[in-house]
Amino acid sequence: MPKKPSEGEEKQKEMMRMTHRSAARTRSTEEAVPRIAVVKPDKEALTDGGFTALLESVAQQILAVTYWFDPVPSPRPYAVTVRFSGHRVDVKGRLSPGDRFVHDETIEEVVPGSGPISLTARVNGINAGSWVVTARMLLPAYPARGPREQGNANRVTGRSRPVARFWRRWVPSAESVETVSTCLTPFARVPGILPGMWGAMVTLGIVVALVLQFLVIAGAHLAVDPMLMVSLVAIVVGIVSAKAWFIVLHRREHRLEGWCIQGFITGATLAAVILLVVLNVPTGVFLDVTAPGLLLAMAVGRVGCFFAGCCGGPPTASRWGVWSSDQRVGA
Repeated sequence: MPKKPSEGEEKQKEMMRMTHRSAARTRSTEEAVPRIAVVKPDKEALTDGGFTALLESVAQQILAVTYWFDPVPSPRPYAVTVRFSGHRVDVKGRLSPGDRFVHDETIEEVVPGSGPISLTARVNGINAGSWVVTARMLLPAYPARGPREQGNANRVTGRSRPVARFWRRWVPSAESVETVSTCLTPFARVPGILPGMWGAMVTLGIVVALVLQFLVIAGAHLAVDPMLMVSLVAIVVGIVSAKAWFIVLHRREHRLEGWCIQGFITGATLAAVILLVVLNVPTGVFLDVTAPGLLLAMAVGRVGCFFAGCCGGPPTASRWGVWSSDQRVGA
């Protein structure tokens, strides 16, 4: 006959069953509560490798939000962290984890006296739609004033340069707008950045260079076709090389949206040298007729670079400083 369990063993089994039921109720309660995700920056959010990840980084919907503030008086540069919080408003039913976020952005060196500063966060990994976003500054690393005064001193309240005022109207601060909508990465609205300006100015520079080269060649009564062919092929190869150079250089960050001048120079130079030899075009003559247009094209193209955020210098408090942006921090 089977042995009958003792009274102590029965109590122990009953306590174990109660423990399991309590744990199950706790897990179900925790799963029912939506969690607020702390969203990581773009380059940390993409984990998959390969060309597919590069395409997804450009095609994904992001939320671009900006916070404006004035530096506090301080004897030296200091670090500032801004916390962006948001939730999606066009939601039917309960909010899911992708319908809210908390995102921190840090500026390592804020230069006192540099004027209004914009800090733009690009939040990804969230659901597309309309969002209500709030932003608040965490205490700076270097407290120039008392803790109660810092919060008010960091908001943009005084007079600012006309350029900064223009960009503030173009991209208001996060807490001053009702809703913000997600968009594709290339169309994110950022202070100091004009989407499409880089491509437009570079294209204009190429056209100007080719027209000027044609006029110089025709004025010198030289053969036009071989030299223009060298220039056109060199430009095409240079553009492809510039993109390839950028992708290889930023392969760990899975970035696809940029170009590298080093790649353009390398590819265009190699293509031009090969074609000059194949077509038997004098190298010195080709360089002479190309130089004026090349210099003018660079001058036109650099305007596009400035408004694309790739040529911004370090922040300065000098009166000769120009307000610009690096696509994240504007000062």
